[in-house]
Amino acid sequence: MWISLSIIGAIIIITMAAYAVYLLLALQKQKKALTNARSARTERLKESVIIIAKAMQNGDCNHSEGVIRLKMLLEPLGRKKLNAYTAMFQLYEVVMDMPTHQARRELKKNERMRLDLTRESAEAELEQKIKLELHQLLADIQHY
Repeated sequence: MWISLSIIGAIIIITMAAYAVYLLLALQKQKKALTNARSARTERLKESVIIIAKAMQNGDCNHSEGVIRLKMLLEPLGRKKLNAYTAMFQLYEVVMDMPTHQARRELKKNERMRLDLTRESAEAELEQKIKLELHQLLADIQHY
């Protein structure tokens, strides 16, 4: 009787140990997948930041649109946010509340022109500083 109970107990212990090993391996696999997904996301974000920064340098993307996009891309990276680049952040503060898309189309023409003038004057005022900060941003993004 004791022998059969000992055998059953040993089988239960071996089964539980095997299940624990299985769960540990599954957890390790899940952690590795999560790490790989985070790395891939970071790389996509960095690539997007580089593309937008270079487009801003080349004049393919105006500075206002660029700073809005960069703000959204830099926040998930969590290290250096746009406010580390003072001129770009100043421009962002000017344009952040301006309506876009349908809301912009619904504005009266004179209101749209006023907002355009505000945006364009801020872009012109900060253009040289932003160009310098774009070089710094491209250098910084390589270290993320």
